[in-house]
Amino acid sequence: MGELHRVPKPGKFLLSIALLTALLAACNNPAEPDPQPTPPGRVVAWFNGLSNTVDLYFPRSDSLVTMAYITGDVPSDILSPEDGRIAVLSSFGATVQVFDIDMTGGDVFTIDLPSGSNPYSMSLDGINLWVTLLNTGQVARTSPAAGASVELYYIGGNPTSIAAVGDLVLVGHGTWPDSTVRGGITVLNASTGEILDSIPTPDNVTSMRYFPETGMVHAVTTTYTGDGMISIINPVSLQIMAQVPTGGAPSAPVMAGSVFASGDGFFSGGIFVYDETGSLLSTWDTGVSPGGLGLSGDTLYIADFGADRIYLADWTSRTMLDTLVSGDGPQGMVVVER
Repeated sequence: MGELHRVPKPGKFLLSIALLTALLAACNNPAEPDPQPTPPGRVVAWFNGLSNTVDLYFPRSDSLVTMAYITGDVPSDILSPEDGRIAVLSSFGATVQVFDIDMTGGDVFTIDLPSGSNPYSMSLDGINLWVTLLNTGQVARTSPAAGASVELYYIGGNPTSIAAVGDLVLVGHGTWPDSTVRGGITVLNASTGEILDSIPTPDNVTSMRYFPETGMVHAVTTTYTGDGMISIINPVSLQIMAQVPTGGAPSAPVMAGSVFASGDGFFSGGIFVYDETGSLLSTWDTGVSPGGLGLSGDTLYIADFGADRIYLADWTSRTMLDTLVSGDGPQGMVVVER
């Protein structure tokens, strides 16, 4: 396993579908934002962990913009702080960059984090942006605004994943770089950074996601030995309500109607479909190596790190539709409203 991320194995079968490679002229200006308009409608954005870039896909116009943005070294997370914008976290670059989807090229502004802290993941509580700093055992609180200050809180224990929910911040712990740490979740007061409680989970929390539609936090754990588990946590009672034993190595889930999907790019090439009662409903064998997932309407977007491809699939019928060429090592993905 590399210092930051375990690299999924390449897909077992590549779809023989014509590649969509439409490239807008405005995408080759990384120096500063380019005011030329991008296509209308919702945007699917993903970062490429090996080429330090972000690609954009515009479903309405079927337009792909590769290298739309240049990120800091080793991007590790992406989210949309508001309609029309994305924030990209870089681990080695130790920055949060905010980009405007209406413009390609450079970022609108950058927030600097402590050098060498290895920022790993981030979450929004509506006002504040929270970031885990893996190497220093800290979490950082800032805001997605130009010139924002950064406050640091020490919690120790390899902080990896994070989910901000109202007045609380849940921080997951991994097993690296300090191998004596096994896992679990630390609960912080969002106003003061004070440690309030802890939640026991299986070893190595790799990702967490809060779903406001159900009010639950999904914590993904795996030691990459086929022991993947997704814990459904009530952030009010701080209780684990159910656990889904997926096997494999599940990734950050997405919500699809009343169920949830998590990719297993490292082991099986399947997508785990589960619900919040703790039931693993099915495993869809995609024939690729699904890592990062995004859902827009009925279309599921699947990032395959090893193949440098984004696969488009019909979620309802579980059929592949199309293939997009990505930058090197596509990973995290977000669907951005305009």
